Amino acid sequence: MSNIKIVRTWWGNDSDKWEDIPIKPLYNNEIVYVWGDENKEELESRGYPCIAMGDNNYSGNNVYGRKLQVLDIALKHWGEVLMLDWDCLILKPLDKDFYNLLRQKETQIPLYAHYKEPMFALLEAIPDHHPILHYDETYFNLIDDLSTLESQIQHYHWVWQDALIIPNFGCVYSRNKDLGKDLLKIVEENDIKGLVEEFAMWKYANCSLEEYINEYQPDYVLGVSDEELKYQNYTISVTQKRFNKYIKNKINYKPYLEHV
Repeated sequence: MSNIKIVRTWWGNDSDKWEDIPIKPLYNNEIVYVWGDENKEELESRGYPCIAMGDNNYSGNNVYGRKLQVLDIALKHWGEVLMLDWDCLILKPLDKDFYNLLRQKETQIPLYAHYKEPMFALLEAIPDHHPILHYDETYFNLIDDLSTLESQIQHYHWVWQDALIIPNFGCVYSRNKDLGKDLLKIVEENDIKGLVEEFAMWKYANCSLEEYINEYQPDYVLGVSDEELKYQNYTISVTQKRFNKYIKNKINYKPYLEHV
C-alpha cells in the first residue's frame, strides 16, 4: 500500500458518534482534522495524529463545508488523499490492487440516490421512537435541515427514474491539489446551502450522469452499502437499492470500502 494519507474529520460533541471511531488507528497513515480542544485530546489519546481546525465559517446547515476546508488543506499538504467518513468502513487490506484502482481516475467520489421528494422519504425512514422526533429543538432543527435539502437539491442533481442523484462525500479520493479550493469557490459563488460539499461536486463535474460515472465513480465503494439496505423497505432504501444495482452494472465493482 502506498503512503497516501487517509484523512478524517471530526467536530461537535455527539457522544453516540464516538462509537464509530476505532479505539486506535487502523493504519499508520491516518490523520484527523479536528475542531475542539477536548475532541483533539480524546482522539490523540487513542493514538490518532491530529491537526486542529479553528475556523468556524461553516456551521449550522452548512457545517459540511468543513469537509471542503479539510480537503483543501490536506490536498495542498499531502498532494494525494483518501478522505473517509468514520462510517465508511474498510472491509479488507488496502493492497496493491486497491491502489491500482485509485490510479484509474484522478478524483473518485461515489454517487447515491435521494427520492424525488427528499423530505418525505427521509422523514419516513426515521423510526417513531427516535429521540430526534420527541424534542422541540431537535425536531425543528431536523425540519430546518430537511427544508434546506429539499430546496437546494432541486438545483443540484441528476434525474434517474424517480430519484435525484448526487455525489456522496463519505468517501473522497483525489490527487488534484486544486479540488478543495475549486469546490469552496463554487460554494461561495453560488451561495450553496445544506449538503454544500456534495452539491458543489455536482456543479464542479458539469456533466451528464453517465459521464460522471465514467470520470469519477470509484469501483471499490458504493455511495450507500448494499448491506446497510438489505433489510430496509423505506422509499429511500428501495430507491437506493435500485440505483446500486444500476451502478454495479456500469462499473467493475470490487468492494474494499463500505459506506453504512
